[in-house]
Amino acid sequence: MKIEKIVAQLNEKDYSTLCEKFTQSKADKYLMLLNHYRNNKSSDSDIQKELDIKSAAFYTLKSRLYDKIQEYLYKSTQDTRVELLQNVANIEHLIYKAPKETAIGLIRKMEAELLKNDMPNELIIVYKALKKLHVYSPKYYDYQQLYNKFVAYNLAQDKAEEALSSFCKTLTMLHITRDPKYFDILVLYKREMQNLCRIHQSHRLTAHKNILNIHFALFCPVPEEMTNDATIEDMLRETYEIIDNNPEDSTYIHLVYAIHFLSFEYYNQLKLYKNAAVYFEKVDDDNGSILLYNHTCFALHFLVSKIRWHYVNKTTEMLNEKEELIYEPGPDNITEHIIFKQYKAFVYFYKGKIAEATQTLNKLINDVSFKDILHAEIEVKLFQVFLFLLSEKSDQAEITLRSISRKIADEDNESKYHVALLYVKLFKTALANKTAGKLAKLTETWKLITVSNNGPDSILSNLHLSDEHLLRLSKL
Repeated sequence: MKIEKIVAQLNEKDYSTLCEKFTQSKADKYLMLLNHYRNNKSSDSDIQKELDIKSAAFYTLKSRLYDKIQEYLYKSTQDTRVELLQNVANIEHLIYKAPKETAIGLIRKMEAELLKNDMPNELIIVYKALKKLHVYSPKYYDYQQLYNKFVAYNLAQDKAEEALSSFCKTLTMLHITRDPKYFDILVLYKREMQNLCRIHQSHRLTAHKNILNIHFALFCPVPEEMTNDATIEDMLRETYEIIDNNPEDSTYIHLVYAIHFLSFEYYNQLKLYKNAAVYFEKVDDDNGSILLYNHTCFALHFLVSKIRWHYVNKTTEMLNEKEELIYEPGPDNITEHIIFKQYKAFVYFYKGKIAEATQTLNKLINDVSFKDILHAEIEVKLFQVFLFLLSEKSDQAEITLRSISRKIADEDNESKYHVALLYVKLFKTALANKTAGKLAKLTETWKLITVSNNGPDSILSNLHLSDEHLLRLSKL
């Protein structure tokens, strides 16, 4: 029960309404607890003392506040189709209690509305009912066909959503490990989606296929698998048109943000920053709600791109530290946890908070096992070495650097870790005794890194060393 985060995530209207409800009902303790969690100024033990209650009573109060907030949010959820859904839920009553002609008339009206609102799950219930009502009629077979059609369509839609979710999860694994085996898995998901769209003609399936194919082109292109694909711009345009043509669709209302994310990534990769800025503003917000879309797009990559975006635009001071208010992947979700914590460390670094950045990486290394994800381990530990050097902790930097060098040597793949070895060289030069030309050597190695650090095996692509950083390293 993370009531602190739930209270922090409440919008101002909901928070004010809850405060008013507790004030009117004279629920002072609920109101006090709500305000404490909203302002995030006191620990649970401090709040308990202020309320002057025992631990058991405090946790009961906390649990009941959670229930009240949950009930309020549930009742205030709005869906333009609620009345229609209620009618569908009443179908069984119509079958058994209403005159047959009346029941058929009402259910056929529901059918028309459901078709209009593109609600295939509910249409299965409708056609199942119409089959029962026409069991002695020739129309039974027509409704049987429609029932089978929508069952198959729903199954295809579920498979398409599952394929996209699995694709995004695998893409995250590829990003963390850089293991080529994940390319083969991603190709299989792409082919599965193509087969589904070949069998069933549907704008929903087309939208999901386009999202998957755009991801494929942006993050893991395999040219021979893309010969029949439309261009990224055409796929983006087609998907926006599908969404515009279905303005009341509850899925598309949310799905559009995944398309905004892909549009930003596309223009950002092309360095068309003016175009990218339009979509960056649509996706970015104070709480990082795009991260909730990790089942539909490679959402955590927005954090990677966000750092690069602010660096290019010289606005790193605008990087925020509040994404965990709405979504913070835990250590059990190892791939996203690593990306998230790396992002947090970069935010602290670019804000000049070296101690906080170091602490974030130290905790990350202690919380997760990097077994079978050497690329991520090297990336995290190289960043850690750099922060140690900035903090003048040369002994810790040297120990970590030896560990990295040993693991790269064990892999016996210098070409894959070419950039990592350049970082090792850079930091070893920094650790060497003060010698003439040390700054020049550091500058030369850093230039080599910036030129070489691209492609699938790039390391710490968001780490940008200024002349001041190189000067500080030269004086160690």
